[in-house]
Amino acid sequence: MTRDVEVVEVTDPGCSWAWGSEPKIRLLRHRYGERVAWRRVMGGLVEDMAVATDNFDPVASVPRWRRYWETVSGYTGAPWPATLRRMYTSTFPACAAVKAADRQGARIGDRVVRRLREAIFVFGDPPVSAASTAAALVGIPGLDVDTLLDDVEAPEVAAAFESDWETARNPDPYVVGLDDPGEGSGRAKRDGARLRYAFPTLVITGPDGRAVVPGWKPLDRYLAALESASPGITADPPADLSAEEYLERWHTATDVDFETSCGGARPDRAGWVDLGGGRLWLTAAEAAARGS
Repeated sequence: MTRDVEVVEVTDPGCSWAWGSEPKIRLLRHRYGERVAWRRVMGGLVEDMAVATDNFDPVASVPRWRRYWETVSGYTGAPWPATLRRMYTSTFPACAAVKAADRQGARIGDRVVRRLREAIFVFGDPPVSAASTAAALVGIPGLDVDTLLDDVEAPEVAAAFESDWETARNPDPYVVGLDDPGEGSGRAKRDGARLRYAFPTLVITGPDGRAVVPGWKPLDRYLAALESASPGITADPPADLSAEEYLERWHTATDVDFETSCGGARPDRAGWVDLGGGRLWLTAAEAAARGS
């Protein structure tokens, strides 16, 4: 199938606004994934927290970040890490792990980025080493974790992540100085001597032009952007999934995932975990793979 619309998703596994936007991203991919070419760009939220934050300590900083992520959850409804063990020191290793996973297939990459987000925002155990990354990814069908860990160090993966990093730091003029006040603003962010996209940002390019949806935005903004780039593309989408079908398709889900895509229904037979910041539902196979 020829797809004349490209969606570039600029994101980062460690961004709470991107985590909170994932229910809408999943809905878009279900409805329009066969109609667009979807490309995920790992933007590199923070290279070194010790440089970005004065007197940073990964344990002492936990209360601050836990409060912030709880505040973000108040907007997004997504789980937040009430049991956060430590703050991540960088999101670059997680971004590189996703780029390495992509070498094993797009669906593998999807599973990996979701697992890394869940490790941070549900289980409160951010991947900060090869061992913690491997622990977060255990049991993903088809994923060779050893190969992923080797590939993280490969020049090709470094080059792919560097290309993504540059893409994120060449923001569309629309978002530079954008009047977009409030939490989750899509205005371009200062990053050292550069500007970068807010995470997440969707850049949609089609026959009728280009549209940018930056930061925390309602579903209607995404739909309008798709229509402006390719009129008629949102017509006659496939039927939305039942809660059971949704969980089977995506393997894990939050309550806001079900609210966004399934009218609030929950699966009749499924397990879930809640460590104090919100529920994560899992298929039986996913729970068994993770020892839950």
